[in-house]
Amino acid sequence: MIYRTLGKTGLKVSIVGFGASPLGDEFGAADPAEGKRAVHYAIERGINYFDVAPYYGQTLAETRLGEALAGHRQQVILATKAGRYDKDRDTGFDFSAQRIIRSVEESLTRLRTDYIDVFQVHDIEYGRKEQILGETLPAMLKLKEAGKVRFVGITGYPLYILKEVAQAAAVDTILSYCRYNLMDTSMDDILTPTARRKGIGLINASPLHMRVLSEKGAPDWHPTPRRVVEAGRQAAAMLPPPWWA
Repeated sequence: MIYRTLGKTGLKVSIVGFGASPLGDEFGAADPAEGKRAVHYAIERGINYFDVAPYYGQTLAETRLGEALAGHRQQVILATKAGRYDKDRDTGFDFSAQRIIRSVEESLTRLRTDYIDVFQVHDIEYGRKEQILGETLPAMLKLKEAGKVRFVGITGYPLYILKEVAQAAAVDTILSYCRYNLMDTSMDDILTPTARRKGIGLINASPLHMRVLSEKGAPDWHPTPRRVVEAGRQAAAMLPPPWWA
């Protein structure tokens, strides 16, 4: 496995991470025992970066990951999120300081740990930028000072709002998804220069475009147009077998 330093954090992370949303049945019902085996297999193969969120399966993914990591916590760099908890735009988000503080305590319990390595604001585009900068991130930085979390980051899909917040705040990491792969490389043009200049760790999530670029194909709920799904299917058919096959 190849490892790289995540920005200025000093964390040596595997270039392939483990996105734990499937443990929360986000891509269909998952067998908990198979999920646990997948976590252990990933660790055995050198993957040490695990990313999850309370939103995935309404806390189910965190619970299952916590169970799977029992006895392995010191082998991994654990990232989770706060601010998004449900799909509903009006009720599923809460970026207030009080909710952030309560959220980390809940995540610590579910993940069976006493600290989070990377604590991230989940999908900042659904909040007001003024609140993210003036309330959410300051609350997370206080948690960093208290030792509850080691590093603080932001996540989202729209690249320019991520860039604006990263330029204005002292964040350690930025995560965006589906924005650097065979179908879209815009993350490299928009976020990479800012991340390099500020020494921010840049994380590319969903490099298979939320399963579009996979043999199994996109789930029914995938938001992309069908022509994009078909293009992804054709591209996936030309890819060599994965390294773990």
